[in-house]
Amino acid sequence: MYNVITLIGNLGADPDIKNRDNGDKYAIFNLATHKKVRGEKMTDWHRVVVWDSVLAERIEQYVSKGSKILVQGRLTYNEWEKDGNKTKTAEIHLDRFEAKMEMMDSKSDNVSAPTTQPVSSNTSDDDVNIPF
Repeated sequence: MYNVITLIGNLGADPDIKNRDNGDKYAIFNLATHKKVRGEKMTDWHRVVVWDSVLAERIEQYVSKGSKILVQGRLTYNEWEKDGNKTKTAEIHLDRFEAKMEMMDSKSDNVSAPTTQPVSSNTSDDDVNIPF
């Protein structure tokens, strides 16, 4: 069995960088993806948790609100009950060995960050053609 999800989107706010007890960093952020439905732009929000400390450090250095990134990780679900109401949420987890992240732009034009060009240079941000 294989559980993988790939998203390309923009951060809705600066990432939240935290430290574990052993000193390793991890990051949490919300990623917005867009689609067009009957000519209207629709936005879906995804919670991303980056457990890989190397990726978390790169996120801290180079990624901020509005940054466009590609993430690939595993889809997880959390369930809890509060006041008799059951809630279920989904998260994308980027683990140490089974994760991928590409920065599609940098935090600042003055910062030299590893970047990747958009998939297709002749498309708008809303209509990226993915060749598969």
